[in-house]
Amino acid sequence: MPALPASAPRLTLIVAAILLVSLGLAAVLGPALAQFAWLPLGLAVAALGIALLALVRLRLLEFAPEVLAGDVILPRASRLAGDVKLLLPLQFINAGNADGIIEWVALRLTVDGHADRSVLLSPVAEVDMQRFIQAKRKLDTENTIEPFTAFALEGRRSLAKFVLFDVAERPRAQALQLRPGRYAFELFVKSSATRQPKLERTFEHSLEQKQIEEFRNDSTVYLINYQINLPAARRELASVEWLPGAARRAS
Repeated sequence: MPALPASAPRLTLIVAAILLVSLGLAAVLGPALAQFAWLPLGLAVAALGIALLALVRLRLLEFAPEVLAGDVILPRASRLAGDVKLLLPLQFINAGNADGIIEWVALRLTVDGHADRSVLLSPVAEVDMQRFIQAKRKLDTENTIEPFTAFALEGRRSLAKFVLFDVAERPRAQALQLRPGRYAFELFVKSSATRQPKLERTFEHSLEQKQIEEFRNDSTVYLINYQINLPAARRELASVEWLPGAARRAS
């Protein structure tokens, strides 16, 4: 159940008081006003209006996070011992008026529909994309990466982040291995608005052998989803080239 905003208990008390007063008046004046057939209907309509008002007020005051995602970047691996890590541009949006906390995100990857072989990836870092571009798209732990942590998201605001994912429970788990196929991604988000992680986005990409060879030859590979618009992420990086030339022209 979503956490109620601080003003919600006060609103609840107001609504309860109004209903109690209405019931008291009905009990006292009911016999005298029984001749008015429209009175019960009027009270019912008034109660319905109060209930709707309460729901609208609670909706306007809640923390309602959403996440846009769809692009996947395979950064150059030469500085990371050849390990495969996934870099995702994510746009976090708060559709409510209350502030809240994005606590963590997770990514589940399934190749060619084999759910029994799905891999869970966790966020290991947040990447500064401008420095990433300046480093010629190499991940450098000294100057382009900082730990991914929970962060606040204000009401009616959006925030772009570039999150690096790796296989969860490393080094015990086996590193991610690339092979040609259809890659399905499921993005889960846990926030202060929910008790359990919520599936926010699902999207797919095809990975061809040519792209895998490019990655192994120390090139950054971009998997771009043109059905998803990431205005905040791309506006933040409008002054730098984060997409390859062909993809940038196509967008």
